[in-house]
Amino acid sequence: MKAFFKKLSLSRSQASPPPTPKASSVQEVASHDAQLPLHPDLKLTTVRDSVKNIERFRILCVGCSGVGKSSLINLVFGVHKARVSKYIPGESDIEQEYISDQNEYFVLHDSKGFEPGDTSTFNVACNFVSRRSEMKELKDRLHAIWLCTETPASGGRIFERGDEKLLQLAHEKGIPTVIVFTRYDKLVEIKKAELLELDDKLAPELAMQSATKQASEVLNEFVQSARRTMKNLNIPRVEHAKVSIYPGYDADAAYLVELTRDIVQKELQNDEWVMWSVAQRASLPVKIDACVDKGINYYHLSMAGAAPGSVGKILLRECLSRVHQDIVTCWNFENGEKVLNSEEFRQLMLYLVKDVHEKSPSSTPPDIDKIANFVTLVTAASAPIAPPVAILGLSFFFLKWLSDTVLDNLPSVERIIMAYTVDLILVLKSYFDFMLRKPGLAGKIDWIDLKEAFEAYERTDERQRNHEFYRSTFEENKSLDRDAFRAKIRELLTEDYSIIEPE
Repeated sequence: MKAFFKKLSLSRSQASPPPTPKASSVQEVASHDAQLPLHPDLKLTTVRDSVKNIERFRILCVGCSGVGKSSLINLVFGVHKARVSKYIPGESDIEQEYISDQNEYFVLHDSKGFEPGDTSTFNVACNFVSRRSEMKELKDRLHAIWLCTETPASGGRIFERGDEKLLQLAHEKGIPTVIVFTRYDKLVEIKKAELLELDDKLAPELAMQSATKQASEVLNEFVQSARRTMKNLNIPRVEHAKVSIYPGYDADAAYLVELTRDIVQKELQNDEWVMWSVAQRASLPVKIDACVDKGINYYHLSMAGAAPGSVGKILLRECLSRVHQDIVTCWNFENGEKVLNSEEFRQLMLYLVKDVHEKSPSSTPPDIDKIANFVTLVTAASAPIAPPVAILGLSFFFLKWLSDTVLDNLPSVERIIMAYTVDLILVLKSYFDFMLRKPGLAGKIDWIDLKEAFEAYERTDERQRNHEFYRSTFEENKSLDRDAFRAKIRELLTEDYSIIEPE
């Protein structure tokens, strides 16, 4: 595939990839599905359902000016700067909705911290929380609160009385809340400086190890003190996380995202956790979990005859298209709808999985140079045109089978669905991991950056092992039930990642 991506990258300066419908944008999904009824099985909702019903994950950040809230938001949601969606003169800051053109799936509300004796800010915040918690529409409700405070370096009160009352109110209203200790790196640096002052010959690496351990012990003392205070106020345990925007603390930000997801999923009854998984751009496991739990639900709904908007049997190609869109939406790459939902990328994904259907894995390979030339011509055209079958190395018989086959409990169908789902997730996982190592990408995706991820996965032994598994597992004339099907996909995907709380 290298030649294909090389030529495609060179041609990008002349024209961008062909425009495709933004199937998961908030406005278009709501418009497209406005007439569709809710699924009879609420547990089997799709990513499109979540986008339609919730639109954006709504989060409130509370904390004093300079505590690092803006940097934290930019890091977690992969944006450069959020803007006010609609400025209303005279309206308090907490009422303003901050959104970003780089990530359409979250909306931020910001509140100043509560200074001693300042009741006005506290009253405004409490009124806002109470009102939002009672709103009828899911999209208008408050989905989570981050109470941000700079990581303390010495003794004293962690929270003001207003913070404690806010925690009480959030508990009463059932709003998921996390205490976020920001700028944790400062505490580590203070401890490191103290160690070097005592022993100027101490190796920097050893000083950092000891400083990290001491900082963790100091923070734990403050956390235990805060929990005792909350216990006296009859507030159940409120979870906490420490964060820093600097390199070396990436695991802390990922843990905050995972912790928020877990609390939202536990305390709220709807799919707010799915919207959170889509919006965030800091945790790989959260993305993969959403893909497994929701990304393939259209397939299961179709098999149960409950797919929204469907009449009669659904074709395999239609199901693959919807599963593809839902999984792409889960990953929420900037510009992802244009690149990842393009005909070129979809057909490259078919090229990856065709060997699990065709008995002979040695089918004609794609003509890479012709693909690049064809895409160059297409991207300069006004409308997308699918590359010819011969160029992609996709046999006529495979595409005809794909187009004509009705979705059913057949080994050949399940084999393709599972292979396509896992391969697509792993290609996007490869890119997401690549993005996390290059923060400047900030959630963006284009053909130049995608090439590394696609090529890296295409040549892995993992892909070959997975495809051999599909062929051997579905050879017998039997199918997997929904739970077994999902469990097998999760097993294939979870060998490479885990959610680990940082020390």
